[in-house]
Amino acid sequence: MGLWVAAIARTGSAAGAIGSAVFIPVMFFAGLWLPRAVMPTVLRESSDLTPLGTSVQALTSAVQGAFPPATSLLVLAAYALVFGLLAVRFFRWE
Repeated sequence: MGLWVAAIARTGSAAGAIGSAVFIPVMFFAGLWLPRAVMPTVLRESSDLTPLGTSVQALTSAVQGAFPPATSLLVLAAYALVFGLLAVRFFRWE
């Protein structure tokens, strides 16, 4: 996501604003403000489709001694692929 933000932002200030606009909702779904354990089912399931939400799920599984769920790893790979391709598409040399 950071590469995509850097590719579309024209200035450093714009990159900071866009990055914050993306980062704050993603942090919410990771469980920073409302723990995932107490999230309603709809929010928890939505959280499983965000990069930091799946990262938390994968790290929790690893800490408990289990291998991270395949869905978490696939979601992270999909985000990396999609935002990597978008970054390549929108990047421009000045």
